[in-house]
Amino acid sequence: MGRRSLGVALGLLALLAAHPAAIHPWQRFDLLTHPPSLEREPHTAAGQPWRVVESMLGGAEVHGLTRGPHQQLLSFSRRVAGEVEALQQSPGSRLVWSVTLGAEPYLSTTPLEGGPGDSYRIAVRDSTGEAEIYRASAPPPSTFAPPAVEIDLSAWAGRPVDLVFEIRAGDGSRSTASWGSPAVYWRNSAPLVPPRAGPPNILLITVDTLRADVIGPRPGGPSATPEIDRLARQSDVYTDAFTAVNATNPSFASIFTGRYAKDHGVYNLTTPLAPGQATLTQALAAAGYDTLAVISAHHLGDRNSGLGRGFRTVVQADRQFAAELAVESAMGWLARAGAPFFAWVHLFDPHTSHTPPAPYSIGRRPATASGLGPVRAWLDFRSLGSREFDEPDLAGNRDLYLGEVAYVDRQVGRLIAYATSRGLLANTVVVFVADHGESLGEHGILYRHVGLYDTTTHVPLMIRWPGQRPGRTLRGLVQTLDLFPTLLRAAGLEPPADQDGRALGELFAEGRRGRTAVFAEHAEALGAMVRTSRHLYFESRGNGWIPDGRYLFDVARDPEELRNLAGEGRPEEPRLREALRAFLSQRRPLPGVARRRALSDEDRANLRALGYL
Repeated sequence: MGRRSLGVALGLLALLAAHPAAIHPWQRFDLLTHPPSLEREPHTAAGQPWRVVESMLGGAEVHGLTRGPHQQLLSFSRRVAGEVEALQQSPGSRLVWSVTLGAEPYLSTTPLEGGPGDSYRIAVRDSTGEAEIYRASAPPPSTFAPPAVEIDLSAWAGRPVDLVFEIRAGDGSRSTASWGSPAVYWRNSAPLVPPRAGPPNILLITVDTLRADVIGPRPGGPSATPEIDRLARQSDVYTDAFTAVNATNPSFASIFTGRYAKDHGVYNLTTPLAPGQATLTQALAAAGYDTLAVISAHHLGDRNSGLGRGFRTVVQADRQFAAELAVESAMGWLARAGAPFFAWVHLFDPHTSHTPPAPYSIGRRPATASGLGPVRAWLDFRSLGSREFDEPDLAGNRDLYLGEVAYVDRQVGRLIAYATSRGLLANTVVVFVADHGESLGEHGILYRHVGLYDTTTHVPLMIRWPGQRPGRTLRGLVQTLDLFPTLLRAAGLEPPADQDGRALGELFAEGRRGRTAVFAEHAEALGAMVRTSRHLYFESRGNGWIPDGRYLFDVARDPEELRNLAGEGRPEEPRLREALRAFLSQRRPLPGVARRRALSDEDRANLRALGYL
């Protein structure tokens, strides 16, 4: 039996073994894609009664940049929260959506950008009359968005209703107010038809700037990530996974080509992958996969990265998406995707600026994994309270970083639950991985992923295989670029010979314990490292944050990498130095040359806002 035929057969067996007898899929009714009827005109004739806009999930300073002094603009220009789609409504207007609700219905939205004295009102109307279900004053301006409002509609389950949205005007200082991400969710009553057998779907979830040690249980507090923890229990978890580069675009170039930076030539955020280099997406598309990329950071788009090739559908941020917008875009596509599919969903939130919405910003997360259902209760994952930025220029704070992680966790859970409810996980490989880590004060570095310490290179990596088999904890060194051959083999395809990845199944077959050593290079070619299970050795050059020189750490005895042993005559130093030299000298012929492209003024402003320039 050929490799591809074997993959198809295994997919069919997993489908038959794991698919539930009856699944009631979640349905998402997006108010932004269903125009409402206008029941009452606004008080003023100026402008439209309503429109769909992109709004920021927090970061109120940014909204008022034109009103601030010049020096204030320089400080606030980097405090950019994630974008969401919002319904902008004029005060005095009354908007109505007619919809028939299914089982377990609820409405979710976040009131944003109202004026002083404005109030938000939602009502449900049916044949018996109108019932008010929500009323609140417009939230005051804040760096952090208010909590999402989740309203139980179970009293109207299975019935046709009108949803009434109203803005009641305050002092008239603003002409509009906004509802962020307004949608209604319910479960369909009819069971879902099981998906067809065949090559497995692949769902690749990547989170930017995510350290391995912030996932799961933490010293001194509960896990901030109940949804990812639940995914981990169903997955093969690779506890010793390392990136190939400590920057976003080069790291993803390695994941999508299976090549180290020395072999693909991408070392920064402005050099696209050379056209001659084949990617994972191109191979899957050629094999008949429907393909989606949701890219939450503008600088990771195809113009800068070259990674858009092979994707039939690309959803890309103008600046940066909040995770809920990325996940909602993916859910909309999954509802109509062809089979098999490859969906890459990139989430950016843990990167600065650290502006998680409430209550994540004050230290709360859902008490349990809630999936796509509403949050019923909240749990403190750190000491409660607001936090100020301790690095104002980048708008960074360690507790707020963890709040962003908790917020992303909620969105990951929503995406997995949506796919599960539609029967997709019976024949889908789910990958969860980060591009690189982050410095949270270690080695005197705040909120910059510079250096080749474990803080910036050690990342979470887990794979949930089709079906419901228990997950495994696999201890042993692996690299994120090993995903390239792993996912090709999962699709029944043979990886090309001219790549550096090694299929994860082979690395742990027959008692093996992963790689003997892993390697990584620094962005802008400012150094390189070799990491074994016992030691970290790296060389730094031209890095403004870390002095030039050689660094050697015994990570088994010194996990915080505080004592540099280089130059002390340790026998492992020359061996590691030679291993690194050999790694850098062995280069694969480049199919085309990766060339840095000129930055536009917009690109330069975006990269400066993120601390890269």
